[in-house]
Amino acid sequence: FVLYVLFFAQITPSKSNEEELAVGPCQFTSKPHVDKKKETARWMMHNIEWGVISTISTREATKNMPFGNIYSFVDGTCDKSTGMPYLYLSDMDQSAKDLKGSTDVSLALSEASTLTHQDGKMPFGVQHTCSISASGIGDPENPPCARLVVTGKFIPLHEGEDSVDVDSDELSFAKRSLFQRHPSMADWPDDHSFFVGKIDIIDLWLIDIYGGATVIDVDEYFGLELQSDGTFASNDSSTNLRTKI
Repeated sequence: FVLYVLFFAQITPSKSNEEELAVGPCQFTSKPHVDKKKETARWMMHNIEWGVISTISTREATKNMPFGNIYSFVDGTCDKSTGMPYLYLSDMDQSAKDLKGSTDVSLALSEASTLTHQDGKMPFGVQHTCSISASGIGDPENPPCARLVVTGKFIPLHEGEDSVDVDSDELSFAKRSLFQRHPSMADWPDDHSFFVGKIDIIDLWLIDIYGGATVIDVDEYFGLELQSDGTFASNDSSTNLRTKI
């Protein structure tokens, strides 16, 4: 019975987490049920604040090798989720330099990064599946601790020689979203050549339970829409949120 409770606790959202918790200027909502894969992916993209982007290195010592770097991101404002990751980069940063050589990029997210918003607890007082402790079974590498890797092509949104057909509405929305959810960005120095970019997703790889990864259909992922209660549901319109702001 104890083992069953421990297992059940790992895959069932805490009742207390059904209440929204503050995440900076936004609200943190409960993780979808383990059966809802694409919803879980969208939940992670909207609620998680930072991840690791991996580029193809242009540094001489590590040329053509993968290079991982911490980056903050958003997929929209607090009340609007597009599913599209937007980044705020500096031309001085190594990742931005790499992306000028190859636009291939991935973004890795972990549910473990949300623990500060979940108090580290699950039902029955059991430690959260992502939490590390000497007496617990949790760990960020534990499969019920959800992890998502999105892979795609990087597209700069700033207006310039290397930006073609920039949608000014999308650029304005992305910058407004970044500054709302990462307020300090508005004060980053002007002489560091910061600009907005996005990852045009071509693949979504998710693990949130034992038994292997799920590859999520990209169109189905973008076909979900954020509801007023923080959940995600299918968007019935013919145009999904990948193509409208």
